[in-house]
Amino acid sequence: MSPAVSAPRSDTVAVRARRRAVVAVSDSNRSPSDAALAREGSDLATEPEAVQGLREQLPRFVERTLERAGAEGVVVALDGRVGSTVAAVLAIEAVGVDRVCGLVLPANMNDEASARAAEAVASMLSIEYERLQLRPLLSAFQRVLGASGEPADDVVALDNAGERFRMACLYYVANTTDRLVLGSVDRTRRLLGSTTKHGDDGVDLAPLAPLYRTEVRALARAVDVPSDILDRSTRTAGRADSDPEQLGVDPETLDEILHALVDEAQPPAAVAERLAVDRATVQRVRQWRETTRHKRRPPLTPSIDL
Repeated sequence: MSPAVSAPRSDTVAVRARRRAVVAVSDSNRSPSDAALAREGSDLATEPEAVQGLREQLPRFVERTLERAGAEGVVVALDGRVGSTVAAVLAIEAVGVDRVCGLVLPANMNDEASARAAEAVASMLSIEYERLQLRPLLSAFQRVLGASGEPADDVVALDNAGERFRMACLYYVANTTDRLVLGSVDRTRRLLGSTTKHGDDGVDLAPLAPLYRTEVRALARAVDVPSDILDRSTRTAGRADSDPEQLGVDPETLDEILHALVDEAQPPAAVAERLAVDRATVQRVRQWRETTRHKRRPPLTPSIDL
């Protein structure tokens, strides 16, 4: 199916004005990598009252961002997992189903199951979507690299390239339909660096950025995301889902460790004692975050004296 969108704008000045408005909105808030909830006490926002607060505030954030930018709607990459599903639901609650457009963007054969799940989500939410197969684009990219003598079979580099091609597709649709790109990356992934620079973190608005993965799942249950999507997000392989396994800790405890280390600035020994986990686990999480710090920093710039 093709997205139900308004006619593309040919007025370059108007599009540039909208983009300037997006920057102004972003500059008025904390950057996604620094975003955090003003939580009461040391608990994550998973209790009914806290989740209800999220249900009320996050759609308002989406609505206000679109109003300030003068945008027609949002476009979101659907992958059949909890994050993109919740982001789409929040956008629908904010501005209505007609202003939400989904893209399903498989890049290799391993993405087929995710693509089918994403299409099922789009149908469940009654949003228009487009499926674009990126495999031919990646294959052509590999051929060009191979012809130039550059390595063309680096799995991590190709995976990152696929994420950046997805970002390019999202922004093409956004630019030609006067929409904003809606992100679905959560705070857990940002703090652990489980994102691709200029890829899945390259968005206009990121409503889930302040929420840990545990909190996103609590919100998903509150907005009636089906259990099969929740279960699928737990068992599917991939960098977004495999951090807890690689770190040797369950997802809920991982979020509690990150919250204590980052938001509360507690030393590892205190975190280990409070959560009844071994200090080595806390140190692994801390080191993982430190190793990926470069992903959360803006580009390095020189200090110039004239």
